[in-house]
This record gives sequence, structure tokens and C-alpha cells, in this order.
Amino acid sequence: MSNERSRTRIAPRLVVLALGAACLLAGLDAALVRLSLPALVTGAELAALHGPLMLVGFLGTVISLERAVAARASWAYAAPAASALGCLLLLAGAPQPVGRALLVISAAALCAIYLRVHRRAPAPAVDVEAMGALALLLGNLLWLRGFPLETVVPLWLLLPTLTIVGERLELARVAFLDPAVEALVRALSAAAVLGACFMVVWPTARLATGPALAGLAVVMAYHDVARRTIRADGGVRFMAASMLAGYAWLAVAGLTWSLWGFTGLAGAGYEIIVHAIAVGYAFSMILAHAPVIIPAIVHRRLAYHRAMWVPYALLHAGMAVRVGGLIADSAGIWQAGGALGVAAILVFMALSLTRVVTSGGIASPGGRPGGPLPGRRAAAGGAL
Repeated sequence: MSNERSRTRIAPRLVVLALGAACLLAGLDAALVRLSLPALVTGAELAALHGPLMLVGFLGTVISLERAVAARASWAYAAPAASALGCLLLLAGAPQPVGRALLVISAAALCAIYLRVHRRAPAPAVDVEAMGALALLLGNLLWLRGFPLETVVPLWLLLPTLTIVGERLELARVAFLDPAVEALVRALSAAAVLGACFMVVWPTARLATGPALAGLAVVMAYHDVARRTIRADGGVRFMAASMLAGYAWLAVAGLTWSLWGFTGLAGAGYEIIVHAIAVGYAFSMILAHAPVIIPAIVHRRLAYHRAMWVPYALLHAGMAVRVGGLIADSAGIWQAGGALGVAAILVFMALSLTRVVTSGGIASPGGRPGGPLPGRRAAAGGAL
């Protein structure tokens, strides 16, 4: 009976996770099309959906799924399900208002999740994460109204940025963080959101968002326990290295946003900012947190393996090559960097799937398979 209840509870998570993975694979295919490299599926329509598939279809779905699991409410799964389905419907050629409306519903459900969490346990970390959800909701509303992607992408980028900052802030609070630092992080997060909102009508507002993101990178990197655990061995060192590298790319995005904006560096600013956050920062943090988050969702172990350094190296080498190619205005170097990034994500997906399938299940403290992941916050705080 316990095993049956466990399968019943985990099955919807696996379905939603598969939909998010489909968005990711489609987004990677679209990335190859945009890079003018060989791809399984081609077409201008697919290439145009690269950003929504990656930022909303994948990152939005995964973040919403993790929050839905934590909320322990069946209605919360509307957030990740609508996020993935909305993007996949757009990919399938459904009317634009239908797919985009589903994305609005998804973001609204995510905001409702944070409202529930805030009522249950108010904290600065929850406020920061909720700001990212609100930015996503506003971006989706603007896209539904017909605003171009260049207008809504700055808002979309704040979802993974502030979600990760909030998660790290929560873990740091358990360890040693001063309340004054929490207040500073919350203020910087608010400045980033307000700047992105005002950019819709006032492009100079980037001078609020850019420095705020750079400030978040510096403050979080300085206070994150990863600065100390980088001297450890094995999986702990891998997680710390992934997080510190992620903060570095967030700083690059913040500085580029501050100094040149999306149209600077002869048009390369947009590419640098978007990929420094969505790939260099967000995916590096996914590498770091996957051994904690994936088991919490699927109740299967994801043990560290030395092979995990392969996607890490490919990811950050690819980002460095990509940025270098953009600055040098070299299409060949830019393409090589993009190809390395796609390879890094595919290798990570294959490695994670293999490790999860071949690993054992996780039992609850009472011995019931599929129960809540024991000591998740404590384990993450101690290891990371």
C-alpha cells in the first residue's frame, strides 16, 4: 500500500518533469538553428521560440515543479504543468493567445504558491523568490499583450536569478547569515525587479537592474558557504565550484547590463546578458543543486560522480568562448561556444538520467519508500 501511494504521488511529478525536458530538448534544437548549425528540426518558427522554451518552458517548469512539491498541495502543480504545456502548444502551432494565456496562468499559480508559503513561514528568502515569480507574471502578461520578446526577456531572466538567490539565502540563514545581509539582498532584488519593470518604457532603467544584479553576485558569493567548501573533496567541491562559477557569470551579466545594456557592444550585449544568466549562472546552479533537488522530486538518488566535471567544463568553456566570439565579432568562435554549451547540457541530462535510473530509491525516516527527502535543507546547507 505504501509503495502504491508513493507511485501515485510521484507519477504526476515525472509527467511534468518529462514535459519540461521536452521543452529543454526543443529549446536546444532551436539554439542550434539560431547558431546556423545542423539540427534535427529546423525552421524560423522554432528558432523564434528558443528563448521562451528555455526560460519559461524549461526553467519556469522546473522551478515551479520544485515549489509545487514543497507546497504539498495538488493545485500547485498547475504552475509547472501550464508552463510546459503553454510552450509546447506554441511549438505545435496552437494560436498564440492560447499558449501565452497558459503561461500567465502558470505564473499566477506560482505567485499563489509563494503567497501560501509566506503565510506559513514569512522570511526574506521567500520575498526574494516571490519577486522572481512576480517578474515572470508581468513578463508573461506583456507577452500575451503582444510585446516583443526583447521587452519581456529582462523580466523572465529574474525568475531563475532571484529563485536561486532566495534558495541560497535561505540556506545561508540556517548557517550564519546576518539579518542586515538579508535586508541588503532583498533591497537589491527589489531594485532589479523595479529596473526591469521600468525598462518597458524607460530603457535607462537598466542602470538600476544591472548594478543590482552585479551587487547580488558579489554579496551572495562572499557570504555563501561555497567559498569555504571549495577546499573540500568530491561532490562537495563540485557543488561549490559550480555555485562560485555561477556567481561569476551573474556578475558578468550585471556588469554588461550596467555598462552597455542589451544594445551595447555592437549588438552583442543582449546575447551576453541572456546567456550569462540563463546558461552560465542558472545551469551552473542546476549542476550544483541537482543532487539535492532531483531526489526531492523523483525520490531516486543522484550520487556524485567524477564524470559530472565534464558538463561543468564544457558549460563554462563554452560560455567563455561564446562571449569571446561575440566581443570579437567572430561568427565561428560564437558558434563553437554555443555548440559547447548545447553539448554540456545534453551530457548533463544523459549523465543525470543514467545515475538516477541505476540508483536506489530514497526511503523516509519511517522506512516508507517515496516519503519526504530526509534532512533536505540541513544536508544542502552542510554540503553546499
